[in-house]
Amino acid sequence: MRKLIALLCLSLALPVSAQPLDELASLLSGYDRFQADFDQSITNEQGAAGESSSGYFAISRPDKFIWKTLTPFPQDIVSDGEYIWIYDPDLEQATRKPAEANTDSAPALILNGRIHELEKRYDVSLTQSYDDIRVFELLPKATQDALFSRVRLLFKDAVLSELMLDDTLGQRSVIQLSSQQLNPELDEALFQFDPPEGVDVILDTAF
Repeated sequence: MRKLIALLCLSLALPVSAQPLDELASLLSGYDRFQADFDQSITNEQGAAGESSSGYFAISRPDKFIWKTLTPFPQDIVSDGEYIWIYDPDLEQATRKPAEANTDSAPALILNGRIHELEKRYDVSLTQSYDDIRVFELLPKATQDALFSRVRLLFKDAVLSELMLDDTLGQRSVIQLSSQQLNPELDEALFQFDPPEGVDVILDTAF
């Protein structure tokens, strides 16, 4: 009888363990394009505040995005799906690297909606669920190779509203989103970058 109860409990528990991943996949797969403003704050391992920044970003799946920091220092990170450009106007410098160098990072997998690849690298749990709020926590399965020790995603009204990233050095980045738009009309030129005249171009081929 005890064995039968144990098997029954196990069979009931299996669907529950899969639910957080399924729900996260549903929330992230409902759009091909996404646009939002962001405010990012950073704290170190001791909890001391670091640099804050703000700007906006847009993504067009698969693998195209622009992350434009406006303050305190302008910077553009642009991907056309083949290359990623990092442009610092103040330094008059642009670095180009293959887009493959970014495909394994948790933020890239999340924003691109690559849940099955995310599942291979992170254990996903639903830590808060009430009214219109859902909070998911991602913990790396192989900590020795992970860039982040913890990732938290907060959804409000089924829309991504906050990301929290704890890296393996103890630094925490909190990115709050506003003015989110699902499937907005986006000009493809947004994801193209041509270095301005006079800018130093660095080609990074290592990844």
